[in-house]
Amino acid sequence: MTTTSKHPLRIADIAVPGPFAGPLSYRVEADQAPVPGSRCLVPLRSRQVVGVVTGVRPAGTDDSDTLKSIIQVLDEQPLLSPDVLQLARWVSRYYLYDAHPAYMLAFPATLRAGEAAELNDEPRLELTVAGEHLDPYQLKGQRQREALAELQSLHKSSLACTPALLRARGVERAHWKGLIDKRLLKQRTAELKPATPEGALRQEALTLNSDQAAALKALPTEGFSVQLLEGVTGSGKTEVYLQAMQRTLARRKRVLVLVPEIGLTPQTLDRFQQRFQDSLVALHSGMTDKQRNNAWLRARAGEASIILGTRSAVLTPIPDLGLIVVDEEHDASYKQQDTLRYHARDLAIYRARLLNIPVVLGSATPSLESLHNARQGRYLHQILQQRASGQHRARLETIDMRQQKHEHGVSERLLHRVREHLNGGNQVLLFLNRRGYAPSWFCRQCGWMSDCPFCDARLTYHRGRHQMLCHHCGHQERPQQQCPDCGSTDLTPLGAGTERAEEALTAWFPDTPIIRFDRDSVANARDLEQQLARAHADGPAILVGTQMLAKGHHFERVTLVGIIDMDAGLFSADFRARERMGQLLVQVSGRSGRGERAGEVVLQTYHPDHPFFTPLLMQDYPTFATQLLAERQRSGLPPYGFLACLRSDSAYPQRAEQLLKEMATRLLAEAGIRVFGPLPALLSRRAGKHRFTLLVQSDHRSRLHSALQPLVADYPRQQRHLTWHLDIDPIDLM
Repeated sequence: MTTTSKHPLRIADIAVPGPFAGPLSYRVEADQAPVPGSRCLVPLRSRQVVGVVTGVRPAGTDDSDTLKSIIQVLDEQPLLSPDVLQLARWVSRYYLYDAHPAYMLAFPATLRAGEAAELNDEPRLELTVAGEHLDPYQLKGQRQREALAELQSLHKSSLACTPALLRARGVERAHWKGLIDKRLLKQRTAELKPATPEGALRQEALTLNSDQAAALKALPTEGFSVQLLEGVTGSGKTEVYLQAMQRTLARRKRVLVLVPEIGLTPQTLDRFQQRFQDSLVALHSGMTDKQRNNAWLRARAGEASIILGTRSAVLTPIPDLGLIVVDEEHDASYKQQDTLRYHARDLAIYRARLLNIPVVLGSATPSLESLHNARQGRYLHQILQQRASGQHRARLETIDMRQQKHEHGVSERLLHRVREHLNGGNQVLLFLNRRGYAPSWFCRQCGWMSDCPFCDARLTYHRGRHQMLCHHCGHQERPQQQCPDCGSTDLTPLGAGTERAEEALTAWFPDTPIIRFDRDSVANARDLEQQLARAHADGPAILVGTQMLAKGHHFERVTLVGIIDMDAGLFSADFRARERMGQLLVQVSGRSGRGERAGEVVLQTYHPDHPFFTPLLMQDYPTFATQLLAERQRSGLPPYGFLACLRSDSAYPQRAEQLLKEMATRLLAEAGIRVFGPLPALLSRRAGKHRFTLLVQSDHRSRLHSALQPLVADYPRQQRHLTWHLDIDPIDLM
């Protein structure tokens, strides 16, 4: 390409939406200055799209004279740091996915849409020197006295004060506006002000026990390393994180902490704010677009020293990042289950390698992949054997349901134990991993059950809204009043869910608060905070819920955990089901006996002699994991082999199956590749689409990727009446 202009022609490589493995090239006009990591508005076919600049270079002889020009450069400065750009490139290559989504994953929704990278926050309210020291009782108006007292309290806590924060504390605009006229308060527009991390503490660190001290000492302060911190529930992993974080902040470096779900964010946020004076921002899906935009910009600008987030926060640009912590590293929530199916834990490790910094993976029940890497010497491995409070672990026992009378899924023996613990002034946690009132709507005469018309699944009855609901596709309908098979009107709910358990417990214990935790009762972060506040109130209570209760919560007064039903995982076709079931059993059990009183765990099962339970009942997760690893090694499954899953979906089952048959034929021609299927997916029909699965296995990661790359290039993901996708390192075979 040549140009007669006195300005040498430059080319910008820009990742744009579409089935492109890499960026497309665009002409840079003389008055434009795009830089890698910035966003541009560019033409693509007949529309204008927002793309991410991955590189800028002089025009070469291979560049076409017909290249389109950038319409508008949206950012003068790069929004994505070099390490995030490298990480996004790796994500696209490793997961064999289009380039544009990998880069856009790093941005909040507002910036993905092309909006200006500016704070859209309320103004900050700051006390003047006079306002800091004036006694509020010297003011005449009661409302102004209350407003000044609240502002002084916030100032002492180093909390950024906004009108919204004051409103939440009962102080309206009219109450504080007069303070500005009296020059006790000033208002300024919100702006980004980078701050240097210090590591100063509000609250003194706790004294570490020998295991905790050894783990902290073993964690390098500099250079790339991965430490697997394995500790029994209640062993004080968080305190090790906190002291490692303080060490990093004191070195003027920032910290990224990942948690699996927003349910853990409020309590983790509170604990960090209680410990550190350094500023902190949270990033999670429970935030509004505006909140997430502002938090992201503060993290990128270096205004925050601690960044706490869920899965996608791993791609947040953070200057001077010095440590990454991945809490509950085994949790399946770190794996994105649609579109670009990445695993945040693996991205965290790769990012730490790029930046040459340490990363800590913490769990009471490490994933088999992490445990294998630790045992092979690839990761540092520190084990916390004792509970930080000095309490003994909870005692576990089983109840053989074959020999027990039971009502609503709760045996007489478990009910007796619940009464004992409540009479002692304690709390009880009952775990049932089925939400809704009942998993089936059943005809007593002929055995008919209500099915979803669009999925191969039963409809769950939700009594609160008197609806049948499919938990897979979201279909809703009213319960049938007459059996469509035999005409009987003798229809009833069958089985028990959390809603039914709550109803039964309310009848059995009318004077005891019943606090339910599931996706129906806890729809957002505010609901969760309210339920947790009820759980932490004084007096006996029963907490009943799904696995939302199992993850990292600290209930000091829970002395009994009752596991109502966990048998389903014993016979699943998914090879990861028993690993997940064992982790869940250990995590739920760990909620008991975390305070001053000893705890116990009661497991109801129809298979008390199943060998699966033996090491877990002995509280020996390492032996349990070793047994599963041996099974995986014999079959060449992860972590001893590498796996990918191809899935096809179509309203026409023949088309979905035929596509995977073609792919299987091509894959079988590759050396070192094993293919299983295509077979109907475990949930063979979902939302009206027939689903097929093809598992691809290899002993070598490079061979697996080489075999799959041509399929990604040759088969469009969206075809007529057909879609397909690829999942590298799948954790769910549904």
